[in-house]
This record gives sequence, C-alpha cells and structure tokens, in this order.
Amino acid sequence: MKIRDLSTADDVIGAIGRLRLQQLTGKRTNNVTNWSAAGRFPPETYVVMQQELRRINCRAPDSLWRMIVPKKMRAA
Repeated sequence: MKIRDLSTADDVIGAIGRLRLQQLTGKRTNNVTNWSAAGRFPPETYVVMQQELRRINCRAPDSLWRMIVPKKMRAA
C-alpha cells in the first residue's frame, strides 16, 4: 500500500480523526481544535501520533511537532 504524505496539522487531524486523537493523547476536543488553529502539535504527542500515522500508512513532517531534524536525516 502506498504511503500518503500529509503536510499540515489539518491533514494529520483529518487522517487520524479527532476522536482517535483524543483517545491516543488523552486530550480534549478543544486541544485538538487548538492544534488545528496553531498548525502544529505539542512535542509530547509526537511518538504516539507518528505511530498511528504509520499504522494508517501516512507520514507527516517532524516539524509539525516542532522537532528539529538534521538535513541529512530528512526524507526525500
């Protein structure tokens, strides 16, 4: 199955789903709404959300979680 590239926080939220994000992160609806408005996620949600993205054959840039990745490690 082809991996779907997501580029924005809204893309990630749409792919995973608001309810599923709440379940995965233990956060409330207003938190997910705030992430959408800010266009990024809290760093502490990175691991659980990346795991879910892999499960649904998606990927998103680490920068959406304010992660700094050396250029040589970035996916092409």
